Amino acid sequence: MSTVARIIRKLKSFFPVMKGLAQVSFSQFGEDIIILKMLERYGVREVTYLDIGANDPICGSNTYNFYLRGHKGVLVEPYAELCTALKNRRPQDTVLNFGIGSEIEADADFFTFGPKHTPLNTFSKEDALQSEKQGFPIEKIYKVPLKNINNIISTHFGNKAPTIISLDVEGYDETILRSLDFERYQALLVCVETVSFAASGEWEKRLPILEFMASKGYFVYADTHVNTIFCSRREFDHILNAKK
Repeated sequence: MSTVARIIRKLKSFFPVMKGLAQVSFSQFGEDIIILKMLERYGVREVTYLDIGANDPICGSNTYNFYLRGHKGVLVEPYAELCTALKNRRPQDTVLNFGIGSEIEADADFFTFGPKHTPLNTFSKEDALQSEKQGFPIEKIYKVPLKNINNIISTHFGNKAPTIISLDVEGYDETILRSLDFERYQALLVCVETVSFAASGEWEKRLPILEFMASKGYFVYADTHVNTIFCSRREFDHILNAKK
């Protein structure tokens, strides 16, 4: 196929989007569209988000679709180079250059895999070594300061939890969730990566995360296998009652 023919085919692929017949997803597996449709269905118009492990400002982002619609949030990214890109492409968002951890940790080792493999960056030594076994060598290990998630919410969202919390921190998700004060800050939706790469070569569900979220009053609204979208039963019931 000629270069001109490829360009024409790509241009034609945009027509359904321009006509409103299709929607563009920026997430890994359409999580942003699932969340968007859920919020539209139940009339949630004021949306804020806390994106932990934001990584690329657009590609693979669970929150960029909401940014395009005029919503604002907080993006937490420990990799400095990515923070520069986040600030440039999403100037209306607040970008924070550190990691999220428990209250007892002031900093932690951060394992990075170079500019081409930033989604593999992690605070989890176990996950980093697993990535190395898969052929992705660790480029650098250095200390990164950590902040508590409750302090971040209190500082940037006041007494109200963000509508959406998106977590993608390569094996550190459960640690962050367990440090969150769900009594004070119960987000309507929490999107979390809930798989890990097993020795068998298969992706396995991180069942402790599902069990923990259920214990905090969340049910599974949707699951794309790699990521699970949890919904707060308490906040969901508030929305339903408000519509009566």
